[in-house]
Parts: sequence; C-alpha cells; structure tokens
Amino acid sequence: MSSISGIRPTKGFLFQMKKRLGFIERGCEFLKLKRDHLAKELRESLEVLRGQRQLLIEQLKEAYEALTAAYLTLGPMEARSQTRSVRRRLKVDVLPLSTMGVLYPMVKILEKPSIDVELDASLAKAAEKIMSLLEQLIHLAEFEARTERIADELGKTNRKVNALENIVIPQFKKVIKFIEDKIDEESLDELVRLKLIGGALARRRE
Repeated sequence: MSSISGIRPTKGFLFQMKKRLGFIERGCEFLKLKRDHLAKELRESLEVLRGQRQLLIEQLKEAYEALTAAYLTLGPMEARSQTRSVRRRLKVDVLPLSTMGVLYPMVKILEKPSIDVELDASLAKAAEKIMSLLEQLIHLAEFEARTERIADELGKTNRKVNALENIVIPQFKKVIKFIEDKIDEESLDELVRLKLIGGALARRRE
C-alpha cells in the first residue's frame, strides 16, 4: 500500500479500510503484550542462567577434587579397574515444550549409569559428583536453548511491532484520510451543484 493511486474513494471501501485498520491495531496491541511478556521472561531467564552457570562451576570443581582424591587413594590402575564395573549408559529423551508459542527442548533422563559392584568410598563419592555434574550440564543446556529461543522470538516480535507501528498503520491512516478527503470534496461539489440547480429552478419560476 505504498501508493494511493487507483484507490476507490467510496464509503464502502472506507468502511472496509477502517475495519482492517482496527483489526491491525488490535493485532499490534496483542504483539506488544507478547513482546513485553517475552522481555520479562528473558530477563528472568538470564538471571537464572547466571545462577545455573555459577552452580555448574562449583559442581565441576567438586567433581574434579573428588576424582583427584579417588585417584590418589586408589592409584590410577585400581581406579580404572573399578570404573569398568559401570553398566548401562545414560539414556535421555528430548521432548518439545512451549512457552507463549516458543518451542524449546526439555531433556528427560530415562536411565542413569549403574554400578554392579561396591566401589571404594572415595571413588563412589567421585562417581556421585560426576553424575550430579552431568545432570546439571543437561539442565543448563536445556535452559540455554530455551533462553536463546525466547530471545529470538522477542527479536521477531519486536520487528513485527515496529513494522506495524511505523509502516503499515501509517499507510492505512494515509489511505483513510485520502478517501475521507475525497468523499468530503465530492459531497461539497454535490452540495454546490444542488444549490446551483435550486437557484436556476427558482429563477425560472419567477
């Protein structure tokens, strides 16, 4: 709607344009609400993400210290020998979740590694720390994906709002004003014409 040439300046078309403008403005308000909600969600998610990353660093340090202690206690050969008793791999399932129409993955742990024999206490502690670290890594990756997709959707929504407010709605208003001016002009011309006819008829009767 970059040009108003060829526009039909009729009351019917004016009604249609006003109706469409109202629909677009309501849609724009809805997108603004969505944008504000997404912005709030993103701020909160970034705050949580910072906390989760800090927790991950702490858990990584604890796991490294526990594993180092186990190797120092048992020696590399015995530690490796005992770790061979670990059975079953970690199994996960990735499920789709949605927030305000934003799809993101949720990782569900189906099966954790198990140990068939009793480990040395130091190695058992290290294994527990490593499993906890692995779970935290999974949750962090899940939350990072969610945060990235919220940020992406926020950008898209903001661009839509800007396009509606700065381009589409002003164009519709310009067309509506053009039609209203044309209708007013035609109404005025018709009024003048009727007055001229009325004056001519009055002079004939005299």
